[in-house]
Amino acid sequence: MIPGLELALWRRFLLLVMVPLAAACAPQPVVVTREPVILQLVAADSCGPLAARAAEEYGTAHPWVTVHYRVFNTELAEEVLREGGADVALLSWMADPEGTGGTLWTERMRRDGVAVIVHPESAILEIGLGQLRDLFAGRLQDWGGDPVIVVSREDGSGTRAAFERVVLDGVSPTLNAVVMPSGAAMIDYVAGTPGAIGYVALAHIDSRVRVLPVDGVLPTRDAIDAGTYPLWRQLFLASNGEPAGEARELAQWLLAEGAVELPVLRGGP
Repeated sequence: MIPGLELALWRRFLLLVMVPLAAACAPQPVVVTREPVILQLVAADSCGPLAARAAEEYGTAHPWVTVHYRVFNTELAEEVLREGGADVALLSWMADPEGTGGTLWTERMRRDGVAVIVHPESAILEIGLGQLRDLFAGRLQDWGGDPVIVVSREDGSGTRAAFERVVLDGVSPTLNAVVMPSGAAMIDYVAGTPGAIGYVALAHIDSRVRVLPVDGVLPTRDAIDAGTYPLWRQLFLASNGEPAGEARELAQWLLAEGAVELPVLRGGP
């Protein structure tokens, strides 16, 4: 064999062998596998749809985290949280968020509206706070001669507490009200009962009922944020002590602007 050709072949052979070997010996990127985490989230009834979307979207963005959520009324959701049955809670009402005895960590979220709803064929087209007070206190029982059926939420409901704080303002509610155990049940009853009037969180609104302007204002996002719609309340994120670890990450994600949008009523009167 020609000496120069033999040397060239050896060089090519060594190149073919050494390059893959060098690549195999090079430092490889470190792949970190996160330990699976399960977080427990409780939510007030009016925050139930928000909790469902949060669990799905947070789990998609953080695949090592599974968020289990349960829905109660506000009073029961807070009780579950205090007893250690949840890492984080979404609450629709706190009478005194600063007076939790130092045990609950709370942060304010966005405002939410409480919509006044009627059967689609109701003669009531709009209503004032004074008229609402008379209806829900039992002092007014008809509208233009047509009987009105007042529908309320159960004790412990944050939506009821917010509604009565603004509308009744200390006046005792009528004992003749039909009481519903959830926002969905409220929608079902009002939609199926001519003459019914009730109230519900915006998250539960659907096309089977009609939303009334209150003092001439509908519960749109702009009106709720500006406070021109009178029936609004603050939503709260709460934890039994300041959250840590993955619970803290979930809390920060929930508090981030636009992480999960709240339901809004679109359109005008």
